[in-house]
Amino acid sequence: MMVRWRNKRIAEPDIGYTDLMPTFTVEQVTAARAFLGWSQRDLGDASGLSFETVRDFEHDEQSATTKGVEAIRAAFHDAGVDFLKRGKRVGSAIVVQWQVG
Repeated sequence: MMVRWRNKRIAEPDIGYTDLMPTFTVEQVTAARAFLGWSQRDLGDASGLSFETVRDFEHDEQSATTKGVEAIRAAFHDAGVDFLKRGKRVGSAIVVQWQVG
């Protein structure tokens, strides 16, 4: 598939994405925690999961249950971080309130 970048047509990189892949990665979770200034314990508190569950997920993505993944997603969503999936691409969006003055 071809995509446009800076008005040029380039081949879309194949990142080996399949529908079986999660919509967010451990690296994205770690980056989102860093952006928010959260520790693993903070994420556990926000998601209703134990510190150990969050720690285990960040060391072995396969250890997470569907319920755990959804709890993590909901905690980040409530804090203004959403993980996105479109076709073969995954990403994240960070929404912050605009403050004037």
